[in-house]
Amino acid sequence: MSIFLTILRYLTIILAIAGVGGIIVVSNTIKAAESPMPAAPPQPPPARPYEEMIAANGIIESFEENVTVAAPAPGLVTSVPIKVGQTVKKGELLFQLDDRDLAAQLLGSEAQIAQADAAVQVAKAQLARSQAMFDRLDKIDDKRAIIAEDLQSRKDEVNVARTQVLSAEAQKKTAQAAKSSLELLRERLSVKAPRDGTILQLHIRAGEWAGTDPKSPSLILGRTDRLQARVDIDEQNAVRINKNQKAIAHIKGDRDHAIPLTLEYIEPYVVPKTSLTGASTERVDTRVLQVIFSFTPPTDFHVYVGQQVDVFIEDGK
Repeated sequence: MSIFLTILRYLTIILAIAGVGGIIVVSNTIKAAESPMPAAPPQPPPARPYEEMIAANGIIESFEENVTVAAPAPGLVTSVPIKVGQTVKKGELLFQLDDRDLAAQLLGSEAQIAQADAAVQVAKAQLARSQAMFDRLDKIDDKRAIIAEDLQSRKDEVNVARTQVLSAEAQKKTAQAAKSSLELLRERLSVKAPRDGTILQLHIRAGEWAGTDPKSPSLILGRTDRLQARVDIDEQNAVRINKNQKAIAHIKGDRDHAIPLTLEYIEPYVVPKTSLTGASTERVDTRVLQVIFSFTPPTDFHVYVGQQVDVFIEDGK
């Protein structure tokens, strides 16, 4: 009997130890399944610059907006004398398309002008000859010495010759107009800068084929001596925007550098909010008022066209 009690006592102790171990295993399993506490953000958000303010997102553009330059007609690119980051002046050549077919047509038009000019000289000579013959008859004092029909015939010849001169001159002007038209078409293939600016992107090289799709421009040009931020204000806050408000911007991820902004204008048309990625398939559930702020590029850090910014606008109410 004492042996049985001893075994029962040891069995009870073993079961108790096993129970404690099971509790520990279950507790560890539950702790492992619990979600870890979120870590602190690597970069704290910017401090509130104003007591009452409107927060919004925006994107940096070149001043007076970016200019997308496309080829006026599809063609082979023969020359690209510019590079990314280069500053260009209005009227400076950006790229050249193949114009050999128009150059060949110009040679033909020049020959036509020369031919028309020769026709004008011939017509003028005939007019001078007819006029001289008419003048000789008309200068005879005694009109009985000549036949009236002959005098009228010479006069008619002068009128016809004068009309032929006008016709030849008109043909010459037509040939000259055709040449001018070809020169304009040829000049059109020399794509030039529409205004002063910096080459922001360049998508063509010499030897490539340039298309006319506006969604795939040949290059993007814009002013970078001054920049602007296109800011989307939710329509609920649109009534709180006026032209006398102060505003600052922070580049995404940079809370240490504030950029003072100057309000340029408010686009008076509320538009559907779209993603800054520009995806056409993005769902839109809000509408925004677009406000344009400008600023001088800072000298102590870099700001690039296309960067996203957090904008804080003082709410004067």
